[in-house]
Amino acid sequence: MKLTILGTGSPSPSLQRRGPAQTIECGDDVILVDCGAGTLHRLVEAGFPTLPISAIAFTHLHSDHVTGIMDVLWAGWIQRRWQTAPTIYGPPGTQHFIDHLIEAMAYDIRVRTGPILRPENLIPPVVEIEEGWNTSGKDWQLSAFRVEHQPVDEAFGFRIDQDASSIVISGDTKACENLMRHAKDADILVHEVFWAQGMRELGASAPDAQEKAHFELLNTYHTSSEEVGKVAENAHAKHLVLSHIIRPRADADFSQDITPDYGGKLTVGEDLMTFEV
Repeated sequence: MKLTILGTGSPSPSLQRRGPAQTIECGDDVILVDCGAGTLHRLVEAGFPTLPISAIAFTHLHSDHVTGIMDVLWAGWIQRRWQTAPTIYGPPGTQHFIDHLIEAMAYDIRVRTGPILRPENLIPPVVEIEEGWNTSGKDWQLSAFRVEHQPVDEAFGFRIDQDASSIVISGDTKACENLMRHAKDADILVHEVFWAQGMRELGASAPDAQEKAHFELLNTYHTSSEEVGKVAENAHAKHLVLSHIIRPRADADFSQDITPDYGGKLTVGEDLMTFEV
C-alpha cells in the first residue's frame, strides 16, 4: 500500500497545509479518506490528474473534512473521468449532505446537462456506515470504527488492510480506547494532534472568559501532543504520522512531547508526503 497525505491542516487557513485528506493506493484502487479544502489541487500535485478514485470515505461531516468534495465530483464529471462517480462511504447524514449539495447546485447542473454531460454521471452512490462496517476490494478491506469527537456523535476512523499491511486513519478524536483497539499493530497510524503547550499559552492569553473557554474546550474533543504518543504506544503502531495539525511552532514541539511515551517511528506530517508499507 502507498499512503499520500494530501492535506494536514485544520480549519485555520494555511498556505502550507490544506484541508484534511489522504489517499491509500491498494494495487489499482485509490481510496480517498476525507476531502478538505484544496483536495482537488493536491490530488493533481500528487500525480492523480485523471482522478482515478475508487472510493471516498468521510470520517465525519465537519466542514473542514468535506468542503473539497464538490471540486472533486465536478472535476470528474466535467472532465468525464468516470461514468459513475466513486461511492462515498460516510457517517449517518452523508446522504442528506450529498442530496442537498446536488440541490444547491441544481442551476449549474441544469445548464451543463446535454448530450455530453448527464446528471447521473455526477451524483455519487452513498453508503452510510456504522461501528464494525467494512467493504472489500480485490485484495484489500476498508473497515470503520467509532471515535470520540463530541459533540459530533457520528465520527469514525478507518482501517485499510491489504495482505499483512495496515494503515489506520484516526479522523478527529480525543484519545480513544476504541481507536487503540482497531489500530492494533498498524504499520502506519495517521492521527490528529494539537500542540499542548501552544494551546495552554493561547488560553492563558485569551482576552476574556469566553475565548479562554474556547481553547479549553478543544481539549475535550481533540488529542494533544502529550497524549498521542500514549495512544500510538498502546496500539503498538509501528509508525505514527501526525496530521490535522493544530497550533505547532516547530516539529520539535511535538517530538519532545511524544517520544518519551512512544518507541516507534514518528513523522510530523506535511502535505504531499508519501509512505509505503
